[in-house]
Amino acid sequence: MGLLVDGHWHDTWYDTAGSGGAFRRDTARFRNWITPDGAPGSSGEGGFPAASGRYHLY
Repeated sequence: MGLLVDGHWHDTWYDTAGSGGAFRRDTARFRNWITPDGAPGSSGEGGFPAASGRYHLY
């Protein structure tokens, strides 16, 4: 199975021996919210104001 990293597709193999067969999720890279007025989101983390054409959500 592959994954998309910085816009490029990478075919990688998961190291099942090192994890004992368990799935270990990487920490999330995205921590902030985009809100209409830039207020913090539901997690209380800082927010950024919504702006037309500024953000690209995948």
